[in-house]
Amino acid sequence: MVSATVRSSTLAVVLLLVLVANVVQSAPQKKFPFTKARLAAPEPEEKANAEEPAASEEAASQESGSEESLEKIQAKSAQYSYDTSVNDTINDHTIMRQEERNGLSLKGMYSYSDGFFKRTVHYEADDKGYRVVKEINIPIGNGPQVDPKGKADVSSSLTGSYSITADDIAKPKRKGVAASEETVSSSEEEQREEDPVVSDEEEK
Repeated sequence: MVSATVRSSTLAVVLLLVLVANVVQSAPQKKFPFTKARLAAPEPEEKANAEEPAASEEAASQESGSEESLEKIQAKSAQYSYDTSVNDTINDHTIMRQEERNGLSLKGMYSYSDGFFKRTVHYEADDKGYRVVKEINIPIGNGPQVDPKGKADVSSSLTGSYSITADDIAKPKRKGVAASEETVSSSEEEQREEDPVVSDEEEK
């Protein structure tokens, strides 16, 4: 009898607790001004959004790292050599340049003269930077010695060589025009320069 009473009272307590829990859950909740609303779903999205920029930054850094490594590979395998020179006896100038590269190491020189001095500079460049290793200045005269009948010889390991004279610069030859026609046209131009005022009747 006592056990039946205990069972019935326990069952009543359990039913009462279930009823109270249902009432509490169905009742409207009071909002407090200093508490944050609980959001279950957006939190993982915010974390995902926070992770996306980090992932994009890592990808960008990996891409820049691969680009840098590609540039380093190209720099290490670079090889070339060339030379060029101009010997101008018309204006009494000379210019010369030589350069050779083997990977990250580069050596070269340039030289020029202006009638007063001949200057020659030897240089090197590598992972330590550009530096002049030797410089020579030699006095050669009191200024350029102009020779209108001279010529300028130009040569390059890339384009070959050629020469020009002062006449080539002063009177360039036109293609398709005979030399006699050029002399006639030049004499006509000289006459016009001497007699700039010509009446309309004379022209007709």
